[in-house]
Amino acid sequence: MSTENKNTIQPWQLPERPRVLMIGNGFNRTFNMKSWKNLIDSVRTRKDLDDGLLGRIPLTMQVVLATDDKVYDSMKEVAEYMRNFHLTPEHTALLEKITEIPTETILTSNYSYELEKVLTGRCGYWARNPYRRYAVPYYSNNAVRFLHRYSHVPAAKGREALPGDPGYRNIWHIHGEVDQPRHIIMGHYFYGKMEYEIQTYLPYLERRVEGARKAGGIFYPRSWVDYYLIGDLYIAGFGQDFSESDIWYLACTKKRHFPAAKTYYYTPVSPSGRKDLRDEEKAMLEAYGIEVRERPIADDSPDRYVRYYENVIAELRDIFRE
Repeated sequence: MSTENKNTIQPWQLPERPRVLMIGNGFNRTFNMKSWKNLIDSVRTRKDLDDGLLGRIPLTMQVVLATDDKVYDSMKEVAEYMRNFHLTPEHTALLEKITEIPTETILTSNYSYELEKVLTGRCGYWARNPYRRYAVPYYSNNAVRFLHRYSHVPAAKGREALPGDPGYRNIWHIHGEVDQPRHIIMGHYFYGKMEYEIQTYLPYLERRVEGARKAGGIFYPRSWVDYYLIGDLYIAGFGQDFSESDIWYLACTKKRHFPAAKTYYYTPVSPSGRKDLRDEEKAMLEAYGIEVRERPIADDSPDRYVRYYENVIAELRDIFRE
């Protein structure tokens, strides 16, 4: 089923801001999906490489060094792994809680389709995303298609509709999708291209925002970048490593050009003081006006991350229902 040319995105009235959810791979890592470092280890071909040397360079460059700059081949391997990753009942249950947060828009750095599968109840192997759509005409160039591609996923029949729930989710895979390995953002070269595409798009976005304000305030979003910059963004399960250069650039841009829009970043802190977010990362997030929300996590319980994410999801569900 092809849905490429059907735009199903709702406009909003400026200066109102939509609430937007952004999630990362933390929810999947809780159930043994590979981390970024694990992925690099799995595609590594340079066996002679010193582990200490590899660990001292940014993650986006590690994959270049580990594969002798055969990053595209690595992206195909990563895509094949994620296509065949099976969701356990426990994993599915946690993801279902995410999809109960009543928001039209979810941004995700994940390449895989676990949210789409949970929403539709079709949790098997997908060779291609059957729910893909574009917020601009499909004949636009590749760069535009990449920034403007999303999944429009109606909730499965029989799924209970909660108050304020639109009955569907638009899911934007901001770093690419597994059925298109060539467009997966992995490696320094691809991150650089991504930043260039965003920088090229920003003047167009600013002109549209200004035009909407002059014409009555109705704004029609065309990219996940619109939601990140103009919406009130709630981030969970995403590691804000300094190698995520495109996201740091957007954080800076949001503060400079759209200062009224808010960003909230959730991160765990244990009773012993152990933190996932490094002090220097927290300092930079706060420098860009992002509110860091530290939430408790157990020190040594085997299901501590499941419980932590359940509590964060419950908090977000209440916020989005307001």
